[in-house]
Amino acid sequence: MGKFTFVVVIMMALAAGIHASADLEVAWQDYLSRFPMGVQTKTEYGHRKSLFSETHARIVKHNSNAAATFQMEHNEFSTMSEDEKKVRLGALESERPALVHQSSSRQLPTSIDYRTDACLPPVREQGGCSSCWAFSATATVEFNKCKKAGGTARDLSEQQLVDCVRINGCNGGLPQNAWRYLSTNGGQATESSYAYNFVNGTCHFSTSTMSIGAQVSSSSPVELVGTVDNMKTVLAGKRILSVIMQLPTSFFNYGNGIFNDVNCLAKNNHAMNVVGYGTLNGVDYWVVRNSWGKWWGAAGYVLVRRGVNLCKIEDSSITTNIV
Repeated sequence: MGKFTFVVVIMMALAAGIHASADLEVAWQDYLSRFPMGVQTKTEYGHRKSLFSETHARIVKHNSNAAATFQMEHNEFSTMSEDEKKVRLGALESERPALVHQSSSRQLPTSIDYRTDACLPPVREQGGCSSCWAFSATATVEFNKCKKAGGTARDLSEQQLVDCVRINGCNGGLPQNAWRYLSTNGGQATESSYAYNFVNGTCHFSTSTMSIGAQVSSSSPVELVGTVDNMKTVLAGKRILSVIMQLPTSFFNYGNGIFNDVNCLAKNNHAMNVVGYGTLNGVDYWVVRNSWGKWWGAAGYVLVRRGVNLCKIEDSSITTNIV
């Protein structure tokens, strides 16, 4: 390589680096305008910017792949460490309940979507408490109760489950343990009777002083669903499902499209709800409701590839029976 050519190559590399740095700074300032961090020390500011830089590189690389079926975007997770992200999870390793749901031979709809159904309350925010299991369990009870009784959904208390199930509270749990507790302890209080406060508390549930919004069957509180056909049958029967996924890192910054990242992580167990299914551009998907607030994903929801048991979403599917 001649001296002139070498100099040109070096200059081009420097220019590319400067351009990338400028793009990162623009993205960082845009992020701060949308997700203000408040007053930070110089060290903390640098730490958060470094985490953002790593996230930004992953997002740019993923979104530049023309074959990707989903897009990633910046959100509150962009400046969080792995340990901070893990606090927003909270599902323990699940066992398989004994009662198995049998699929129906009747014709099932080609698609179902309960996102705007009156029986499904707005997406909620679990915050820095590993209570996804309580939110998943509660959403299933709310919806199934509403469909059985008619009318609109009543907001029920996740905090009752965090305080009273006595497993790990904000350190994790399972939806099925929540339903078993509800089936033998008088039911689930309304949110207004026992409000969510984002931390572990002392159980103060009382059937005599609180409004009870739903009761779970004592004979069959947990129903294993476990297959695609069974899941579709449950949804067609106007019930929703609780599921546990082993989330890939990319899930935290999901933006839109059909999520299909197979790099599942067993350490990232997270409970959510399946509230529908459909097909987009020839790809089958589940409609999944999260508990990270409306700021995340598609207004709090994510479409997950259906039929491939992605990150154990189908194996783990369960529902509950309401009195």
